[in-house]
Amino acid sequence: MRLSDCFVYLGLSSIFSCNIIRIRREGVSLCREAALRAALVSTFQDTVSYCFRSTLETMGSSVRDVVYDHLRRKGIPESEIPAQFDDVVKVLNESFGGSARVIVYKTLVELYQQYSMRVDFTYQESLRDHMSMLRERVVVDHILPRRVQREDPSLEGRLPFVQSILPSNSR
Repeated sequence: MRLSDCFVYLGLSSIFSCNIIRIRREGVSLCREAALRAALVSTFQDTVSYCFRSTLETMGSSVRDVVYDHLRRKGIPESEIPAQFDDVVKVLNESFGGSARVIVYKTLVELYQQYSMRVDFTYQESLRDHMSMLRERVVVDHILPRRVQREDPSLEGRLPFVQSILPSNSR
């Protein structure tokens, strides 16, 4: 082996090792970003559930019980309401007509307030679009709801990951 071959080999090996290190760092960054996104989406769904429950509570226990029972009979258990919110809206509209829109609107207003966002839509607008826009904004901008910011005991142990990743000015 010639001396010049050694330099070529050393040069290539340092380039390869540098790229491996960079790839590993980017992989960690991507894993961290994916984990953060998953935690934010999970928190968003918990907050949807909280706001839906809160809205129904304001309408009285009998309304709450009827709505939850009806959703359960249609195959949507309480735990699946946030993940299947479009289906929830459809079932409620089919069953309760215009009254369902009141529930959805009030839930969405409460959700916007939880994320300290200005409610800039009316009762007549597409509530589904506003829900989607809020979800995207929450994930992209890493926004936490007020109840997490004030350390709601119902979320205990569920968000230490999000709170440790986000810079303190995002909380």
